[in-house]
Amino acid sequence: MPMPSGLAAWIGRIRDAELPIFGSTTEQVVRLTADESTSVARLSEIALHDPGLTTKLLRIANSVIFNTTGQHVATVSRTILLLGFNTVREVAITVALVEGFLKGDPRRRVVREVARAFHAATQARWMAGKRHDMSPEEVFVAALLFRFGEIAFWCFAGEVGDQLEAALRANPKRPGEAEQSVLGFRLRQLTAGLMREWHVSQLLQNVLSGTYGRHSRERSVVMAQRLAEAIECGWGSAEAKAQVAAVAEFLQIPARDAEVAIVANTRLAARVAGDFGAGVAAPLIPSVPAGPDPDPAP
Repeated sequence: MPMPSGLAAWIGRIRDAELPIFGSTTEQVVRLTADESTSVARLSEIALHDPGLTTKLLRIANSVIFNTTGQHVATVSRTILLLGFNTVREVAITVALVEGFLKGDPRRRVVREVARAFHAATQARWMAGKRHDMSPEEVFVAALLFRFGEIAFWCFAGEVGDQLEAALRANPKRPGEAEQSVLGFRLRQLTAGLMREWHVSQLLQNVLSGTYGRHSRERSVVMAQRLAEAIECGWGSAEAKAQVAAVAEFLQIPARDAEVAIVANTRLAARVAGDFGAGVAAPLIPSVPAGPDPDPAP
């Protein structure tokens, strides 16, 4: 198949041909959760027709990220009540995306992007919780999908991906310029276009539009991405230290407390990736620094 040319063509290819993430059950979940008249019983009935989706929803509902009470969730209906319709929809989509991205023999860049996504999402949820956000799960999903366009592109990039790889090596400090030069658009625009197409995460759409305040919940998503990227430079790097300090200031907590929690979250992120079926990406989440184990993040 010839490579698409232009942003609209890439959106169409990923949506219609290369990433058929919406099996019949996921399609119905997306449609029903968009309908305010849908009952929990009806949504549960649809999910139960897909044992794979049911198992994954229950596993995620009982994960440390979503189940803060520690009480075991054993039914789909309880899962829906715990997570809410919007989160169930976005979790179902995310699980399907992760499976689609990591099937077969994905590029190492794809696996690395998925690892960064889970690391950033785990940090973002912690930040949201510290700021008493009403829906930290929504912040988690927005951070998880923040670079969705990048991941989708690298799944199907082919020779164009090789050209972009070369451009990024030549200009590593300005990836957006390299993307614009090779593709004619930036991969962040691909993420925004796909999120609009699939009506996923209004919070992420706000983030990508850039229209948010300095102390808004959207900023948790952005800061978590910067933090995850900085830690990849090394825990002792100037980049990592600067981002840890920025997070501490954002949350109005001592820098040492922020560092201890961020280290704990990094370890937690590997478990979260496994809960979502992305265990292959977990080893690429940066290892925690040597020293005594930190206290778990709240």
